[in-house]
Amino acid sequence: MRYKILVCLCFLSTSILAQIKTPDLYGAWVATRITYLSGDELPDENILKYTYVKYYFVAPDKLFVSGIYYDWGREGAFDLVGDRINFKTREGHLMNTLRVLELSTNKLVIVHGSEHGLADPWAIKYTFIREQVVQDAIPLSPSDIFSVKGADTLYQSGQKIYAQFTGPAFNDYISENMAKKKVSTKSGELLASFIVDRNGHADSLKILQGINPKYDKTYVDIFNSAKKRWIPAQLNGKVVPVVMQQRIQYLTADEAIPSYFNGNKANQAYNDQNYELALQYYNLALENRPDEKDHLYKRGVCKQKLGNLEGACTDWQKLKTLGGNEANAMIEKFCK
Repeated sequence: MRYKILVCLCFLSTSILAQIKTPDLYGAWVATRITYLSGDELPDENILKYTYVKYYFVAPDKLFVSGIYYDWGREGAFDLVGDRINFKTREGHLMNTLRVLELSTNKLVIVHGSEHGLADPWAIKYTFIREQVVQDAIPLSPSDIFSVKGADTLYQSGQKIYAQFTGPAFNDYISENMAKKKVSTKSGELLASFIVDRNGHADSLKILQGINPKYDKTYVDIFNSAKKRWIPAQLNGKVVPVVMQQRIQYLTADEAIPSYFNGNKANQAYNDQNYELALQYYNLALENRPDEKDHLYKRGVCKQKLGNLEGACTDWQKLKTLGGNEANAMIEKFCK
């Protein structure tokens, strides 16, 4: 009898999923839990466990994947066949096939197949919740407020409150237009802040750190060309003004190449759980790119595994100051 019940339940589940319609997927979804398909938790040393992931399905057939809350991210295409989502390049080449385990109004559970397929117990399972539901559940904190003047409150950009550029990524928009104007730089970092008001207009631009006069002037011109291409931030269903930040970094080959190769060696040792060797290579990689978030997280794990908890917390706190949320759970767990 138990066998017959199981068969019936499996058939019912398959039938329900077979009725999924593409419009059911439309909108922004944020991963709130990432585990193995078996239900086992990912180990702390797997950075994916705490990585921010957002899927944005857009009519009729676009899928954006982002690791940053304020960007749409990488653009691709998709189609839905039964309970399978075929994720493709913009040109239509298949990149990955995802399996839908559950879909309701505010919840989406999917599986990324491993090398052994979509039924492998060690395949990665993502539990997504509608972004608006996630934002509503985040409590408003003092760090979400930039300034208060009388009855007017100016908010600080964060996962709960942020303005959205009407395009995949504002950084990409700047870079593409810089290339069109034939402005290039070999090395440097631009830091800027601006306000997006209730009407979705970007203004009050401040260049906190420039690269060079020509680049900075061109940046201002490109910024101004997109002043009206913003969707205003919302709080409790009402539009609010928000301070946004932008960071654009350029690296020389002398900076990027050593970091890339040392990072690859570090990741290999890390995956082999050789934390002593991985630590040495992460040190070398971070000499050239001290703000590489993945390396900071994993170097912190190496230090924690080797008993240097203070050093681990220093790396994770730096990652947090750079805007990465991957280490927040580790800070809460080990750095009180």
